[in-house]
Amino acid sequence: MNIIGHTLQGLALLANLLAGAGFLFCSYSQYLSPVAHPVLSCAGLFFPFFLFLNALFLLFWLFVQWKFSLVPFLFLLAGWGSIRSYAPWGHKEEAEGKETLKFLTYNVMGMPVEKGDSVNPIVEYIRKSDADVVCLQEYPVHDEKIRKALSFYPYVETFAVAGWNGMACLSRYPILSVERIGYKSVSNGSFLLRLKLDKDTMAVVCNHLESNKLDAHDKQVYEEILKSPGEKNVKSGGKYLLGRLAEAAALRAPQADSVAQAIAGNKCRYMLVCGDFNDSPLSYAHRIIGRGLHDAYIEAGRGPGFSYNRNFLYFRIDHLMVGEGFRVLEADVDNSISASDHYPLWCVVEKL
Repeated sequence: MNIIGHTLQGLALLANLLAGAGFLFCSYSQYLSPVAHPVLSCAGLFFPFFLFLNALFLLFWLFVQWKFSLVPFLFLLAGWGSIRSYAPWGHKEEAEGKETLKFLTYNVMGMPVEKGDSVNPIVEYIRKSDADVVCLQEYPVHDEKIRKALSFYPYVETFAVAGWNGMACLSRYPILSVERIGYKSVSNGSFLLRLKLDKDTMAVVCNHLESNKLDAHDKQVYEEILKSPGEKNVKSGGKYLLGRLAEAAALRAPQADSVAQAIAGNKCRYMLVCGDFNDSPLSYAHRIIGRGLHDAYIEAGRGPGFSYNRNFLYFRIDHLMVGEGFRVLEADVDNSISASDHYPLWCVVEKL
């Protein structure tokens, strides 16, 4: 190989090392406090980009200089846990003859009805889901018509958060108690419920953490970047949007801390923690809330499982986590219904 070839190979290797460093930083940014490092803690959003780069380098070196393929391979191996969290490759497990339950979480965006619809599509979806426990976010708490339509669940608790916006828990099991988890927020909240699960007690934590609050202007900036991805647009627009996301992450962090404390103080064998976290599986909020719990989608889901699906933004920000008393059999983000800006997320578990 001549000097030019060696130089190009060296530059490619340097680029690979930089891409690998970026990949690892994104993989482990969930360990940064968004309060102390608001912008850096959002690095997980760039994880798929750096994952793609390292996968390309792996293929490149396999064909050009196979010995160097060890470099991207080691980077990918070091970030394997984050790869599995971002795009799991789970499979359906068979029950072992014990009782099974189905849980569902869904941000229903006020449960809108299209013109001409005789029934609310979200109500029908919930009815057909046959879920045992359902947690809803952005539920219209003052809509008596919706409440009556959901009366096929014998136990219903609704929680007002701000104006019409609230949450609801629909259950086939008696709801013994409900309390709000205290943290600072104008339009978001979390609630802890206790359900009577046959002879046992089950704790349910329903969450709607701080929204990223991207308004019409923010979405326009994002669309401009997609339409004209020139250096100037990407630099200025990207910096602006990252700042907005960092602000929201810093607000969510203490909320996640409060939820984690409530979980630790009410730990029980049968536990369900779910809702709209407004944060990815590679985030501080997901990590801190999920300590000691099993993320149902990571265990049994397949692929990225984007649950938010509007304005060219696709993220998995809705999550279902269960305690050690449940074995996850199946989980999915269901894109068969588009009545909200979120898709519902459900899982089937076996009671141990």
